[in-house]
Amino acid sequence: MRKLLVMLLLTLALTAFCCCERDSKDSLESHGAEGIKAKRETANAFVRRQKRSYSLYERYYELHKSPMELKKEQCENYAPCDYLSDHVGFYTAYQRYFGRI
Repeated sequence: MRKLLVMLLLTLALTAFCCCERDSKDSLESHGAEGIKAKRETANAFVRRQKRSYSLYERYYELHKSPMELKKEQCENYAPCDYLSDHVGFYTAYQRYFGRI
């Protein structure tokens, strides 16, 4: 019984080794340098560094945004407003979807 178990394990190990070696060769040949490219937005989102602010004004500006900047972000987060702002401008798009500025 032990001989059968050892023989079975040896066969499985050799099969796994051969399959893994063949897959790695195939993947290296088929995925050359062209297969590693990524879009710029994806790469920037993945490797995003936190900005350092050195002056007091920069720290304040990061914490407290202007009302216009908050409204621009609100329009950007709402897809129809963002789409319309590309065509007619932010001011008109914001008035259409959120009322007066």
